[in-house]
Amino acid sequence: MAVILEQPKRKTNWLALAVFIFLFLVIIGGGYFLFFAPTPGIEIIAPSQLEELSGLAGAEFDPAKLINDPIFKGLRQYGSLPSVGQLGRDNPFVSF
Repeated sequence: MAVILEQPKRKTNWLALAVFIFLFLVIIGGGYFLFFAPTPGIEIIAPSQLEELSGLAGAEFDPAKLINDPIFKGLRQYGSLPSVGQLGRDNPFVSF
């Protein structure tokens, strides 16, 4: 008489398989965008206001012209320069 032993069927955990496939695709997609995807140039990223400000880079400054200007000479100083006061006690470990 022959004895037939049936091997138990392994149940597939579909949730674990789906999570594994999702993580695999995320890692592959991240690697593609990190290493192989074309990067946009700075002219695409930079705002249009930056182009307007680029004219300031070529501006020239002449300090002698500013100092000799009559409007600059007419300015007054309303306050005095700040002075260094007493910063703390001579011996901070002495009791009050």
